[in-house]
Amino acid sequence: MNILHIWDQSGVACVLAKHQQKMGHSVKILRRSGYDPYGIYEFYNQFVSYSLESDFLETCVKEASNADIVHVHSRTDALFYLKKKVNRRNKIVMHFHGSDLRGIIQKYDQELWNIPKTIFRNYRSFRLRKRNNLIAEQMADRVLYSTPDLRNYLKRSNPFLLNIPVDTDHFTKTSNSQVNDTFFTFNTEAVSSIKWIVDFCKSRGIENLQVIDRTKYPVKYLEMPDLLKRFGTYVDIRYVNNKVLSNLSTTALQSLACGLRVVDYGLKYRYDLPKEHHASNAAKIVEQIYEEIM
Repeated sequence: MNILHIWDQSGVACVLAKHQQKMGHSVKILRRSGYDPYGIYEFYNQFVSYSLESDFLETCVKEASNADIVHVHSRTDALFYLKKKVNRRNKIVMHFHGSDLRGIIQKYDQELWNIPKTIFRNYRSFRLRKRNNLIAEQMADRVLYSTPDLRNYLKRSNPFLLNIPVDTDHFTKTSNSQVNDTFFTFNTEAVSSIKWIVDFCKSRGIENLQVIDRTKYPVKYLEMPDLLKRFGTYVDIRYVNNKVLSNLSTTALQSLACGLRVVDYGLKYRYDLPKEHHASNAAKIVEQIYEEIM
């Protein structure tokens, strides 16, 4: 089977592609050139082809002409363009990830005179995203979503939850895992308020939470397992759009794969990576989905 992944979020397409190739498929990921702050596409470079953003949609059309399955991550504009331009009837999977459906509300940490403009941008962005997502749901042959809480944002009757896959060849347990009781978390672009998270943790007895700011100091994907193993417990409490997200993040899952403890959104401890998040299992499920729509 010839599989084309268009775009990627947090390495999901890369992890799937690696295992799809192991299963005998021909796989390619198409990404925009010049943007790889975490080194994910450098790490999985054998699967990735690049295009300038100005040429991206036309490149999608060109690459799709040789594909049996086009697996679109997040880029509803690419799905629309393919439906408009490609004569061949490609089977298209639309895969939604967290912020595709939730969005990220911009903060109002600016001059008072500019706040109405920010509110208007948030509202306009929300309406446009919601409309495009609905159209993409209707046009795709199959719709996937990455975390259970996203189901409420989808209108289609039969979307499929594909749990976030973790590359367990890269994120592995070692004898020195959990060497201390240090609690830590990451500040990322997807978090609305790291201060709220720190204060919440203190109020629940988690003192001296270490915060690593990935917005200022990006941690390379290659180095991520070694960094995680320096700590004992990852705190996976994410405050986004004025609420705590009720799912495990990619980093939490990677931490579990490395043998760390994870404090989840309900302040419960998790210890093992669930089998449904092992990349080999996720790739098998996706293969079944592809075969159903072929």
